[in-house]
Amino acid sequence: MNKRKILIPLDGSDFSRQIVRVVQDFFDPDDVSLILFRAAYPPAAADESAHPAGLVEVSPLAASYETYRQALDTQVAALTDEYERYRQELLAELRRDADLLRQEGYSVSVQVQFGEPAQRIIDFVGQEGVDLVAMATHGRSGLGRLVLGSVAERVVRSVPVPVLLMRPTEGTAPLLTPGEELARRLGQGGHLQLLAATDGTPLAQRAVQVAVELAQTLDAHLRVLVVGSERDGVSHNQKIMADTAGLLAPLQPRAETIPLVGFADEEVLHYLDQNPGDLLVIGPFRDRGAGPATAIGHTAQRLVQHAPTSVLMVKNPPTRFRRILACAAVDDRAVVDVAAGLAQVLGSALTVLHVVPPSAATYLAPEDDHGHSGHISLESVLSQNTHLSELVQRWLATLERHGMGRDVRLVKRSSVPEAILKMAHDEDFDLLVVGSQSSAGHFLDTVANAVVRYAERSVLVVRTRPR
Repeated sequence: MNKRKILIPLDGSDFSRQIVRVVQDFFDPDDVSLILFRAAYPPAAADESAHPAGLVEVSPLAASYETYRQALDTQVAALTDEYERYRQELLAELRRDADLLRQEGYSVSVQVQFGEPAQRIIDFVGQEGVDLVAMATHGRSGLGRLVLGSVAERVVRSVPVPVLLMRPTEGTAPLLTPGEELARRLGQGGHLQLLAATDGTPLAQRAVQVAVELAQTLDAHLRVLVVGSERDGVSHNQKIMADTAGLLAPLQPRAETIPLVGFADEEVLHYLDQNPGDLLVIGPFRDRGAGPATAIGHTAQRLVQHAPTSVLMVKNPPTRFRRILACAAVDDRAVVDVAAGLAQVLGSALTVLHVVPPSAATYLAPEDDHGHSGHISLESVLSQNTHLSELVQRWLATLERHGMGRDVRLVKRSSVPEAILKMAHDEDFDLLVVGSQSSAGHFLDTVANAVVRYAERSVLVVRTRPR
């Protein structure tokens, strides 16, 4: 069966990208082929080559025709180079969006054309056999719509195929969740924004050391929030700043240190609301006390629960993440992507674990649902046309794209957190990656909360819901 071609015009803004999620909700990857399309006005010629004075000096009236032709050729070459540079920039933007869609199993191509956007879209639809156009629009109703003369309005009136229009309202959630943004930025070199928070206690400072090592490996920018207390006095807080600065010394360029005074959870969360990053690295703070080795304390618990970004909770050593366990739920889009990107950069081994609770047994093939706990054969799942098979194939494709083996484990048990914690303990994983799975208000009831509280090793909670 031939796949239907869907053209998705984008303009580089987050607003226009919101239509992509709508397309994903409406169309299965097996049924459609997507074309990400950017139509842009061509760049202007460089000032020095287009300035009228330059043409006066070399015009046929002032010099030889050969001199004039040389100057004209120089202008054409400069403009051609500018066109190509700009085209490559636009293609790079589209390819980042295309890569995210390919991770979801979609067939995607990218296209950049110069000219009046509406006309380029209309011409492309006619020439390439497009079956549907999907795009976001700022369009209005009534007279305003007639006055607007928008690209979407022209496309709707001119193309002979259906047009799916999305008219987002102000405040519509961004296309990418924090977890998806983290997956996108991993490995891009210099684009990842890391944060760490410390109150100067040994376990919190160990998390800063981990953040420094990650910043070096990932070539990321690091900001460290150093939280002091009015109760401890100025000299004590200055010592924390000095000690933290010592930990940051190996970084070049140096990390930023941001002093904060007050309750650590309140100050850090307030800072993150105004200055979000891609990943927050923390350890237990002062209020952890002398509890068991797995305990993280109330401050760290609140940060994991409420931070608007993904959080790495650093626990027992080793701090080098040799083996990573990605705990993938059916609706966690970014968990495997983040884990695979991190494992590739760190040179770590990666295992993907999916636990099937009894309540979700309906998406198992009958021969896989034996009514008891235990491992599910990967081969038997892949041979069945089930929802679980589609998920597994997507995870396997992600592993393959990052040059990793097919280490996907499927387990049917009565308790998802128990299965995760048992495998992590039995096979001595250094880092667990799990999706947040809910908004902050419901986080305490999630698998992620149980894992981050009781795991013996460090846990990366990937924020899979919009900020």
